[in-house]
Formats: sequence, C-alpha cells, structure tokens
Amino acid sequence: MKNQLPILTLVAIALTLTFCSSSQQSASTGSSGQQSQTEYSKYYTSAFPQKNISSQLKNAQQSVVRIVSTGFYNNYSFNDKAITLADIKTNPPKDIATSQTSVEESTSGTAIILGRNNQNSLLATCHHTVFFPDTMITYYEGPDIPDETYVESISIKNNQTSLVYTSSELQPFEVLATKPRADLALLNVEFEQTGNLDLYPLTIDAGNSDFLQLGSLIYVLGFPKSYPMVTRGLASPSDSWNDRFFVTDAIFNPGISGGLILASNDNFKSFEWVGMASSSTASRENILVPRPNADTYSNITRPYSDSVFVTQKSRINYGITQAIPINQVREFLKEQQSLLESKGFKNLPILQ
Repeated sequence: MKNQLPILTLVAIALTLTFCSSSQQSASTGSSGQQSQTEYSKYYTSAFPQKNISSQLKNAQQSVVRIVSTGFYNNYSFNDKAITLADIKTNPPKDIATSQTSVEESTSGTAIILGRNNQNSLLATCHHTVFFPDTMITYYEGPDIPDETYVESISIKNNQTSLVYTSSELQPFEVLATKPRADLALLNVEFEQTGNLDLYPLTIDAGNSDFLQLGSLIYVLGFPKSYPMVTRGLASPSDSWNDRFFVTDAIFNPGISGGLILASNDNFKSFEWVGMASSSTASRENILVPRPNADTYSNITRPYSDSVFVTQKSRINYGITQAIPINQVREFLKEQQSLLESKGFKNLPILQ
C-alpha cells in the first residue's frame, strides 16, 4: 500500500496539468473568437499593422501627384519715403519707382486625383499651394513713420504657371475653385491639351474623420521636397477644432501639402481616406545676414566686414502638423457640385 502512494500522487498531478492545459486552450479560443467579432470598428485603430500593407499603399500612391505653381511679379522700389498707395494708384508705378525688377515665387505641393472622364481630370489640393496674391506691398517702418503709409516696394503679379507632374510629362492645370478658410482647392487637367495622361483616380473609399480617435495611426503620402514618400504618425483630434483640422505628429516637409492621409478601421484589411496634409507650425526668428546678393562674401573662411542686415527665418516645428479632415473635403465638393457637373463629374465616389 505504501508503494502505491507515489503512483497515485503522480496520476493526480498529471490530471491537474491536463485540466489546466484544457482551460488555457479554451480561454485562448474564446479570445480568438472575440477578436474576430470586434475586428471591425467605426473608430480608426491605434494599433500597428501585423501584416504587409505595402501593396495597399502602392495602390494609393498612383493617385497622388506632384504639382508646382509659379507666380511672376514686377517689383517696384521707392527710395523716397513719401510715396503712398494713392500715388501708385494714380501714376504708373514704373514712372515713379526708383528701380524695377522682375521676381518670381514658386510653391510645390501634392494633389489627389479624384476623378477622370473623357476630357478632364479632377484633382484636390491645398489652397496655399496654388495661390499667389495679385499685389504684395512693403511699407517703410520706423519710430517717426506712420504705420502702413509710405510704400517701400510693391510687387504686381503679371503671370502664373501651374504644372502637374505625371509619370511621363509635365502638363498645365487650371484652378477650378478654392476655399481659403479651409485651405482647399480643386484643379482641372484638360485632356484636349494634355493627351492621354497617367492620372489614376483614387479608388480608396472616403471615410469619416469624426471617427479619428486619440492615437489613431495614419499614413501620409505625398511629395515632400519633391520626393514621392510615405510617412506615418498618430492623430490627435479635439472637440474644439476637429471640424476644421486635426493635429498629427507625422513629419511634414514643404511639398507634402495636399498629401493623402489614410487610416484603417478593419485591422488593415483596407484603408479609408480620412484627410489631407495641410501645414506645419513654424516659428520666426530674426537673424543677421550679409548684404543681400553679396556673392563676394559666400566664402565663410573670409572675415565679413561690410554692413550687417536683419532678415526673418522660419523654422518648422516638426511633429506638430495640421491636417484637413475628410469631412471638410466632402463638404467643399458638395458646395461645388454644379461646377463639377459642368465638367462632367456627376458621380464622384467621395460624394456617394
């Protein structure tokens, strides 16, 4: 009898381990079942993908193009601190200016292809990437000079060119409509002028930016510094301004404005279009520089002994960037529906 005790003890331990193992398997199975039931959510996930999503991003990237706009100006300078805007309106600037030069300002950005028909392609981008003011005025400043009274220089726009980069060529586009407050613009590329272009409308469904939550993972596709790139970040929506924009920590650089922002709410089986890259915050600081256009002082090994000038330099605050919610884009398109229909765009997927 004494010899049987160890055997009984071992049998009891084995049974206990078997039951524990069965309990763990049941718990694991239950967790898997729950995961399959909650795989889809109306809210965009904050989790990272557990599978390769490169093909989905590549499919979206073909609907994102680079755009460049350039404004050409005649600049008139006035050394006499007595010229007012009224003087310029009553006299041709070239007749009273001390000097005249031609200058140009360029911007680059990203546009999203929304639709295409037999004659036109419709693109969306940020207003600030295609806008140049007709007139820019600089006033003299000083302790004894009234504010915004005496004109130091005035620049008057005489032309603007706007081009879209396709895989094969550069082609012009026109600005159809803008909404400056929302930083939105609609562009049109005419096929009669451009022939058969490689412009592929976005096939990803437009989502609902109201379902972005704190920490939702987003992907941004665009052309920062003219490079076709994808980056990612976390969304930080807020009830106080989420209808106008949301903030993300994705790294933005000049050229990504208008970029496509994607998120997923079904464990990355698919993506939805949730917004458009807009702008980064920036700070301005005054710095000392040599005399403007002083090429003789470009060699930093030589001591600089000429006059010193003050200029402003902008520094981007990386990681604090604003994005336009897709709901704002959808609202803008609805406001322009009659214009869109006149161009042959009656059934845009984003408006369905």
